[in-house]
Amino acid sequence: MKLLLLLAFIHTSCDADQIIYHEKVIDDRVIDLDLPFTVPIGVNSWVVNSIEQDEAIISDAGIHNWTSLDDVIRTYVYTQAGELNLGFNIKSDKYSEIKVTVGNQTEERGISNSDYDIVGVGTFNVEAGYNIIEIQGLQKNGNYIADINDILLGGSATANGIKFVPLSNPHFGRRGPSVHMTYTPPENKDVQWFYNEVTVAPGEDVLGSFFMVNGHSEGYFGMQVNSNGERRVLFSIWSAFETDDPNQIPEDYQVTKLANGQGVTVQDFGNEGSGKQSFFDADWKAGVTYKFLLKGEPSTVSGSTDYTAYFFDPEVGSWKLIASLRRPKTSKYLTRMHSFLENFHESTGYIERQVEYGNQWVYTTDNVWTEMIEGTYTADATAANDERLDYAGGANGDKFYLRNCGFFNDAVQPNASFTRTASGTAPDIDFSSLPQITLPTDVTLFDRSAWSVVDYSSQEDQGGEGSTGLASDVLDGDLDTYWHTCWNGCTPTPPHHITIDMGSENTVDGLRFTQRQTLSRTIKSIEIEVSNDNTNWISLGSFVLANSADNQYIDFSSSQTFRYLKFIAKDAHDGSDNAAMAEIEAYTKN
Repeated sequence: MKLLLLLAFIHTSCDADQIIYHEKVIDDRVIDLDLPFTVPIGVNSWVVNSIEQDEAIISDAGIHNWTSLDDVIRTYVYTQAGELNLGFNIKSDKYSEIKVTVGNQTEERGISNSDYDIVGVGTFNVEAGYNIIEIQGLQKNGNYIADINDILLGGSATANGIKFVPLSNPHFGRRGPSVHMTYTPPENKDVQWFYNEVTVAPGEDVLGSFFMVNGHSEGYFGMQVNSNGERRVLFSIWSAFETDDPNQIPEDYQVTKLANGQGVTVQDFGNEGSGKQSFFDADWKAGVTYKFLLKGEPSTVSGSTDYTAYFFDPEVGSWKLIASLRRPKTSKYLTRMHSFLENFHESTGYIERQVEYGNQWVYTTDNVWTEMIEGTYTADATAANDERLDYAGGANGDKFYLRNCGFFNDAVQPNASFTRTASGTAPDIDFSSLPQITLPTDVTLFDRSAWSVVDYSSQEDQGGEGSTGLASDVLDGDLDTYWHTCWNGCTPTPPHHITIDMGSENTVDGLRFTQRQTLSRTIKSIEIEVSNDNTNWISLGSFVLANSADNQYIDFSSSQTFRYLKFIAKDAHDGSDNAAMAEIEAYTKN
């Protein structure tokens, strides 16, 4: 039945104020809708199967700039079973028609009011739990289909109230609840290594998912779906200094990098605590089981703890070093081993996802492997405040599982303990065969007093960088000076290079790089070439530098003897054609 004219007025009863919205329909029947509940549509709605459209038209204010008749918009509200009255706070500058579906019932309505007004839709029979209110444009005579600020609900299905995401929690409410599984370790033992396995079934690898595998009290280690083309393995350690701004961390509280694997980026992070994070694009796949191994122990530097993360891809067949990070103001072994599942992309918060974790073991300082088969399932504040009810976790055979988002109705109440079936087979890991960590204190830097720059692609020598910018500044030992490609009156094109003459042949184990300290025009991808005659060159491979002001070490696969070093910068972290570098050094291992 199509509505031709919509009218609204306020009726006040003697018991309480009620808003009664009247609809004049084509056969002159009048439907009175009691709509006492207002649901903020922007924080409870999504455009289905289109992140681009969701980000364009859904906001805290509601639905705006809605132009496409292809957009299907769904709003999720938790109600009881019964009759659900439905209306919108809506406007359309020119006449539009929309289709509204709840369950198996669909109504079509015409919208012609140019100012926001309450438009009733009808009464729907609903089941208890989450109900989907689906909206789609059918016709528009103007640029926009409609602007909708709120949904209004009433009827017997709302008699005991309704549940939805409030305006006070738009970010985490739209992302969905996070769920965790904390494992029970052996008592009165120091845990040095934490081993875990993760499997994401096909179809559960939803964009924005963080399947965190090896968490502990100072950080986390897991894998993410970052985009359609990137799937990261991420390892992070929080600073002991509590702040969301990494620039506020005092020097003696800063997490430092000891080493990282090839292709791994190491950089500062903030916003949810601060510290150091490392990651690389692992291109992991749904349906494959991956292994994670984390080491945590007091450092050789008093009052610090070293954390080292390894990742095993069965298609590669060997353990890969992600990074080794040092946390000051801490001296401990691993504690509070756990996993969690969260969504960090608001536009996919309506899509369900699930993950399985299996075969959890810890290796303690008495050289014993112990299997952890007991876990405690918990959820975050969004779940605790009943702002989202789509969360679950538990044990399934020999694995623990976590599940969230999607507005499913079979929630598992948090703070419950579960026991999985034991495997009884400890991980077969030869710790001595893992990629070894070469700490900065274990190398000797070369004396560079006889070094010189003999060639470069360009440098900023026209005053654009003040008194610095020269290629030779990478050899002066001053972190406040740096080489910068020319930009004042010229247009550089990567790749850029600097050729260094060490004055004589030397046997070198690796190079140390220090980025420009302001992190402007920092270099990302590099290639290293070496030569003994400045004519015939041998490439030692391509590497990735972090967007970090810390010293960064690149170990050669074997010692190299050469006189000339060519440093080739392929691209920058900020995507520009320019490049900058503060220092280039060489070292031998002690």
